[in-house]
Amino acid sequence: MSKLFAVTGQNTRRNAGKRAVDTEILLREVHHNRRDTDRYMKAVSRMNYLHARYRKAGKILDDDMLHTLGSGIVESFRIVDTEEWRQLTKEEKCAIGIFHKALGEDLGIPWTSLPSHREGWEDGAHFATELRDWTVGYESRVARFTGTNDQYVRVYVDSATSAMPRFFTTLLRKVIGYELDDVMRSTLGLEKAGILLRTIITSTKTIRKILLRHFTFPRRSPVKALHEKPNPKTGLFNFFPTGLQPWYVKKDIWSIWGPSALFVRALGGRLPGSHGDRFHPQGYDLTTIGPKPQEGRGLENMAATMEFLRARNISGCPFQKGYGEKGETQVTPIF
Repeated sequence: MSKLFAVTGQNTRRNAGKRAVDTEILLREVHHNRRDTDRYMKAVSRMNYLHARYRKAGKILDDDMLHTLGSGIVESFRIVDTEEWRQLTKEEKCAIGIFHKALGEDLGIPWTSLPSHREGWEDGAHFATELRDWTVGYESRVARFTGTNDQYVRVYVDSATSAMPRFFTTLLRKVIGYELDDVMRSTLGLEKAGILLRTIITSTKTIRKILLRHFTFPRRSPVKALHEKPNPKTGLFNFFPTGLQPWYVKKDIWSIWGPSALFVRALGGRLPGSHGDRFHPQGYDLTTIGPKPQEGRGLENMAATMEFLRARNISGCPFQKGYGEKGETQVTPIF
């Protein structure tokens, strides 16, 4: 995949911030909106369009797409089971499996590489566990260090701390390396964390789990990942600050002078409205989001995908008998 990023010409420091935020927005849109909403279907349609020509050309393989989908399950299981105050229940794992099964169908990902693709899966937990195991095995089989992997890390990791002393870049690389298994860490060329850093990270996570388990109250409301309504002045959706570049963040007093804004400024980051409209403070449009060469393109393809998504029958659980119009998997065609 890093080779593909390099070929497209989008794997540069100038484009890295926007590409990362665009990806996060599309993922949040499909994770936090119902499957039958326009926002979910627009996000899926946009992802399908952006991937379509590379999939048709064989530059993105079906197994690559399946691995990307499975990575979400791998990280969900790993992070919650090892870093939160309790582990996932079977019901929660089942829900994760149901969601990823539905999303995979909407993204047009075939399941033929999974062992149970012929006889089917008992439930969402069975599907999620099998996809998790396949994803980890796929990484160990195909992941190798390449020059484009190193370029990818330099663009997306090193550039995040380019305005800071070199120490912070090295520290960030080691922290990220600590969070990865040996296969992925060596594939990306990241340094291994030393015993002191490992001890600090492990101790911090342990203390956090204890505090969450015994000294905090339950959340009064879910974490807000997206704005529910568009900006009334622009009709577009704004985004929350997530880094040193304020892509799609609305310019207001809080985003300029709030605590997080002052912290970003101290780190050398940009604020909403800086450099004019470069960071699109007016918001994002799900029908045009993505690399600049693709802005405004693919509207007909997206319309065809959305028409297909609206016409399908998604009532019930995707693992129950008779799911779909004819009891068959409703994989979205790539337009």
